[in-house]
Formats: sequence, C-alpha cells, structure tokens
Amino acid sequence: PVYTFCMCPGGTVVPATAYAERNIVNGMSLYRRDGAFANAACVAGVHPDELAGKSISPAEALDRLADLEARFHEYSHSYRAPSCTIHDFMKKNESNTSLQTSYPLGLTPAPLWAMLPPPAAKAIGTGLAEFSQKLKGFEKGILLGFESKTSAPIQVVRHKRGLCEGFENLYMVGEGSGWAGGIISSGVDGIRAAMSIVAGNE
Repeated sequence: PVYTFCMCPGGTVVPATAYAERNIVNGMSLYRRDGAFANAACVAGVHPDELAGKSISPAEALDRLADLEARFHEYSHSYRAPSCTIHDFMKKNESNTSLQTSYPLGLTPAPLWAMLPPPAAKAIGTGLAEFSQKLKGFEKGILLGFESKTSAPIQVVRHKRGLCEGFENLYMVGEGSGWAGGIISSGVDGIRAAMSIVAGNE
C-alpha cells in the first residue's frame, strides 16, 4: 500500500533526526497554517522481511532503518535533504534543477528512486503515478528527504489500560509506541492513556 500521510497545509518540512550523521525529515504546520507550501509524507507499507529478503528480528529491522537514514546523510554530506520532483522520480530522470522548499537546511538534487530499497521505490513510483492521475498538478510537486518515523517498526507490549508490560507507572503512547500511526490516532491514544491514569488515581 502507498498513501500520503499527515498533510500539513501552509506547513514546513523540518529536520527531525535525534542522531548525528542521519538525515531524517518530518512535517508540521504553525497555528495559522499560512505558509507558502503544503507538505505530506508519501508512505510505502513494505514488510521488513520483504526489504531484507529474509525473516529478520525487530532489532535488525531498526538497524536497517538506521542504515537508510545514514545513506541519506552520506549522499548530501550534511543535513541538506536529498530531493527530486515527483515527475523525475516517476521517470527516473536525474536533474540539477533548483527547487523551492520550506525546508530550512536546503536541498540536494538526488535520485531518490535509487536511494530507497527497490520494493519501496517501486511501490512509491506506482503510487505517485496513480495520485498524479487523480490530482491535477500533483506531479509538479517535489519529494524531499527521508521520513522514517511515521510510526514505530516495533510495538510496545502493554496492558489493556495502556501500561507497559513490566512497569507500574510507564505509559507508552502515540506513534512511538507502535499503537498509533498519525496525529489523530496518536491523540486518541494519548486521551485513552490519560483516562486510564485518572481512573487509576481515583
């Protein structure tokens, strides 16, 4: 499956790495949503085993994700975001065209289709072609960076009330928990955790 995720109208693409020499981006909107750009992630749902060509453990899946994050940093030798137009991604056309962006650290032209694992690149290319048929002008947009944190690749083991297995007072909620995959579902997950905490303290 391929889908766009977390649409930010009038938004900004921001650097989001927590580690040195890894290049990760994310998106946000300020309250007024009055910026010149809109941004959303384009997500390919590919199982880690398919990417690896074999069955791998959660720890190995995280290591492979880290390798991809490092690959994007190595390509630009900085935190500039590797980028290309949607049209060029679909046609596999390398271009040095200067692109306008909201990303504050700048862009580096890159063949993103060659930097992603082949199953993911193929899926995204197919999805972009379909989106372009449905939305006039979609192919004129740009793709930039690598958003690897749309949701956790592993799921925290927790009780029905949301408590983490093995803890008496730790609630892991939202996207990082593996129990939510976006702004709305993360918000709902947080509300449920808050209600559990309140109920437990009564």
